[in-house]
Amino acid sequence: MTSSAHRYRTVVDVLAVLQRPDGRVLLVRRSPRQAYAPNLLTVPGGHLEHGESVAAGTLREVLEEVGLSVGESDLEFSGLIHYRGTSDARIGVVFAARRWRGEPYNAEPDKHTGLVWAAPTRPPADCHPYTAAALAAFCAGALYTPVNWGPAGPEVTA
Repeated sequence: MTSSAHRYRTVVDVLAVLQRPDGRVLLVRRSPRQAYAPNLLTVPGGHLEHGESVAAGTLREVLEEVGLSVGESDLEFSGLIHYRGTSDARIGVVFAARRWRGEPYNAEPDKHTGLVWAAPTRPPADCHPYTAAALAAFCAGALYTPVNWGPAGPEVTA
């Protein structure tokens, strides 16, 4: 039996792939003042908050970051990313949405410098590796994607 001191704990991220009818997805450019991923493009998302479901967290992040209202029934579970970066590991729950209310805008100008619509099959070179892995998994229809975890199975190296 594993003691609670040895239980694995990690950050849980909620990530939204907002896709227009032409196939492009919405990315946000992080501010150069951000400690995590400065100047890089990411999908709208963030940390899950205590007591929040992953769907509720995704809807909250989309509204906070890009001002869009998405109905929970419009979220489609798209996969789970287990990402190991150079200094941390995190689990990202990815949802796609193809319907929303409103026009996207930079709702957090203190955290982001702009929005970009991009082809998910060819994300820009300055896309964060975590986001690039999430988009590759989304395009492939992969429900589970380990990133940088070694020989345990197929993975994306970012």
